[in-house]
Amino acid sequence: MLEEDAHALLDVALKTDIVEAYGTASERDAEALRRRRDAADHLVKLRLMRFVDEGRTQVALTNPGRYWALNGGYMAFLKEEPDRAAGASAGGRGRNPELEQLRYNFMTLRMRTFWWSFGISIASFLLSMLSLYFALRYGGALLGK
Repeated sequence: MLEEDAHALLDVALKTDIVEAYGTASERDAEALRRRRDAADHLVKLRLMRFVDEGRTQVALTNPGRYWALNGGYMAFLKEEPDRAAGASAGGRGRNPELEQLRYNFMTLRMRTFWWSFGISIASFLLSMLSLYFALRYGGALLGK
């Protein structure tokens, strides 16, 4: 159902620039209005459409949405990019959990390494300032002054 409504909404948006996301005044059926709103929200989430007013009642095609509307509509979008379509509806990008764990472990190691290198840099800066102080304070005695 959502796929059919999204496909129909893309077709209507291709013919007109701006589409009412909640339907027209002639559509009084609450179920039809809810389905059309859900389809519009889904297309906005997939970045095939965008809201054009502050009340979020009108939608217009984005460039990728125009491409997919011209090249087969929402059904062609689903056939071409199943990972993206499935991942966006699931709330993520469909990543591999093992890959996410590795990415987390490597980021943890990077952060630990960063703080160690930052601490060593601060310590070497303080030692150089101490060396500069002693050179200026007692350096003249070594030159015979």
